[in-house]
Amino acid sequence: MDKKDVLAALMFYRNIDGEIRYYRSMVEELESYYDTIGGQRLDGMPKGKNHISNAVEAVALNLPDGIAENIDYYTAKIAELQTLKVEILREISGLEYKLKAIVTDYYLHGLKWEQVSARNHYSERQCKNIRDAAVGSLVKSFGANKIIAGFSFSK
Repeated sequence: MDKKDVLAALMFYRNIDGEIRYYRSMVEELESYYDTIGGQRLDGMPKGKNHISNAVEAVALNLPDGIAENIDYYTAKIAELQTLKVEILREISGLEYKLKAIVTDYYLHGLKWEQVSARNHYSERQCKNIRDAAVGSLVKSFGANKIIAGFSFSK
């Protein structure tokens, strides 16, 4: 990894929650469209005559193959994004405090340099210098992390 890749990963971090929400909404939409549990059959209860119903089986049999594959894909993407978020936070947490504070404020919280400067009691130029040192340190740690290094941040 190089500096450009680390900056792309840090900028992508802010979008991870939105991406997860998007994929969850896609899964919920597909499941709700094909879900028959909402109108669950009671088999004439309480006077049912050995008509065993399995609601989960009915939903599974009701899903077309392509839809089930899409749901599996979206679920896998959600898990991948959650793991990526955890790994990015883990690597940032390994930094020295002032490096971590600058990177967290600017990239993760999305503050402007003026706000980062006021919050951390450094000049804007010094904050940018600290950021450069942090990115240099993250190049090594992100490159050694298989999950971060293997993720494609370009869309």
